[in-house]
Amino acid sequence: MSFDRYVAICQPLHYAAIMKQQLCSHLVGAGWVIGFTLSSYHLVLLSKLTFCGPNKIQHFFCDNSPLFKLSCSDTSLLWKADSVLLSFVVLGSLCLILVSYMCIFHCILHMPSASGRKKAFATCSSHLTALAIAYGSCIVLYAQPTEEVSLETNTVVALLNTV
Repeated sequence: MSFDRYVAICQPLHYAAIMKQQLCSHLVGAGWVIGFTLSSYHLVLLSKLTFCGPNKIQHFFCDNSPLFKLSCSDTSLLWKADSVLLSFVVLGSLCLILVSYMCIFHCILHMPSASGRKKAFATCSSHLTALAIAYGSCIVLYAQPTEEVSLETNTVVALLNTV
């Protein structure tokens, strides 16, 4: 979506030529393939866990942290895999989006008309708000060291992320 905004704001006359159906399909397909591949790998690691004791998770959904706390087996590999996934997927995509928006803001600041700048900022504001909520809650949920994870905090932040 940030690439679409970039092309719409910084290359408006070339928008139809750049954002063709084929490019949009490739972007969506790449996102799905990467997400499915990484989730499948993580699911394989989760399926190897053993559980003993309580089987109720105090959470809205079966999230990693509460699930790891219920496991009797060693979860250090899963914590490391989560860290790698967070770094690669969340922070990597966030960096790409931020680079795109830095280019957009550079273009906006060099627009000659104030009404054009206002319209461009209005176009981006809702997307930036959604990004801040989604990425902020993801980073709060998954970037904490294992000993600092509070299930109560995770539950509230997960609710914000879900909503």
